[in-house]
Amino acid sequence: MQSKIDSNLKKVIDQFTPDILGVFWITNEELSRDLLGVDEFNYLFDGLISQYLYGQTKMASETHLDRSNVFFTMNFNQKLFLAHFKYHSEIAGVLDDQIALIQENKNGERKRILIFNQTQKDWALDLQKRYPQFEFISLEF
Repeated sequence: MQSKIDSNLKKVIDQFTPDILGVFWITNEELSRDLLGVDEFNYLFDGLISQYLYGQTKMASETHLDRSNVFFTMNFNQKLFLAHFKYHSEIAGVLDDQIALIQENKNGERKRILIFNQTQKDWALDLQKRYPQFEFISLEF
């Protein structure tokens, strides 16, 4: 019998085509093992998420800082990023900073960024309006 994680993983992998530049993963919580998608992204990013989570100290988790986490791997011989953001009042500025970094370091003609949105706001639509040079696509699980 196929598990839900295996089924989700196949759906997610199918969406990672050679023209994908990266993923914005936006949640209402800090990055943790309990988030939907953590197993799938951990697999796609060579275990980096688990490595990061296991390396966190109790003190760091108690500070409750609104921070983003960025991971990189290779996909079709090109760098692929995963940026996790916890939704907060200043997230638009953090996303702007990430877009600026992408524009500075962008190689090739890849312009598609997947959005795995677990908040109420339609980030794909908002980002598409603000950054028409990229194509923002909702990642489906």
